[in-house]
Amino acid sequence: MELSITNKKENKALGRTEITAAISFDKAMPSRKDLREALCAATGAPADQLVIISARGSFGTQKGVVLAHVYSTKEGMKLEKKYLLIRDGLAQKTEKAAKKKAPAKK
Repeated sequence: MELSITNKKENKALGRTEITAAISFDKAMPSRKDLREALCAATGAPADQLVIISARGSFGTQKGVVLAHVYSTKEGMKLEKKYLLIRDGLAQKTEKAAKKKAPAKK
């Protein structure tokens, strides 16, 4: 897998760097874990402060685009949507309490 950073934008208001990268791969689209490792190696960012927003492949080609945010602090990651943090393994999914059914009416 080859990764090249195409756009890097500093967002000081939110305390993050927004990265757009182009990837090329041999067979299937790489997993989020592989993409995180490649982005961390390319940017030098710590893995616990990088969140992949989207990874999209082009149909019929072995190319894709990855959008990611690198936060300057772990506290800044609270701005990110919770499901994205769960996907990347940076947060735990909370189990909801089971709803009780109302008794059946006669």
